[in-house]
Amino acid sequence: MPGQAIVDPGTLLLGETGDTVTRPAWAKDGSFLVFRQLKQLVPEFNKFLTDNPIVKPGVLTPRQGSDLLGARMMGRWKSGAPVDIAPLFDDPALGADPTRNNNFTFTRPRADLRTPEDAVHHIMRAEIPYGPEVSDDEAAANTTSTERGLAFVSYQANIGNGFRFLQKTWADNANLMYAGTGVDPIIGALAGAQRVIGGLDPTDATKTHTLTADFIVSRGGEYFFALSLSAISSTLAAGV
Repeated sequence: MPGQAIVDPGTLLLGETGDTVTRPAWAKDGSFLVFRQLKQLVPEFNKFLTDNPIVKPGVLTPRQGSDLLGARMMGRWKSGAPVDIAPLFDDPALGADPTRNNNFTFTRPRADLRTPEDAVHHIMRAEIPYGPEVSDDEAAANTTSTERGLAFVSYQANIGNGFRFLQKTWADNANLMYAGTGVDPIIGALAGAQRVIGGLDPTDATKTHTLTADFIVSRGGEYFFALSLSAISSTLAAGV
């Protein structure tokens, strides 16, 4: 689809074109798997948005200003529409259209600081939500009482170039673009310390927001190696 990246298969699979490390034969077409259980503090996140709406008098209501702040923190509206194409208001038709919803050049904003754009650090990711929806009591109290979040996995031929690079070098880097304001507002973390975030208000490029708590909390995880189906079949056939 338009906007989807095409990468060498060795970015994800061992022993394929683009994988620069010498691998044993049994590892060919396998992949390193990263797992993380990510707790989401949804009521607290919603309270932050309510308390800090983007203000554009005569254009945005307070609710729309809060929704815009959330969209800019995520990079997309709740419909999936990218803020790069829909900068002020959600566009559900855009979000539902696979020929348009990834067709923009801001897909990896922390990679486009380089020319040409960084095309090395890729992962294939997926996630499964766990836990119930936010209850009325939690919403009223703006406090999480029942755990919920995502079970996250990513595949890559090199964890250092994949998940770890994306998390540590980009998402957790306070000085990525401007000193002290570069931490990702959603998945970035500074060991529980407060984060100063810039670039969230399209009406004021100099404005910063201070996040005093993480909205995503890692509950643990692990690194694994996923064998290819052919390697599993060969092992079974050998009776090992």
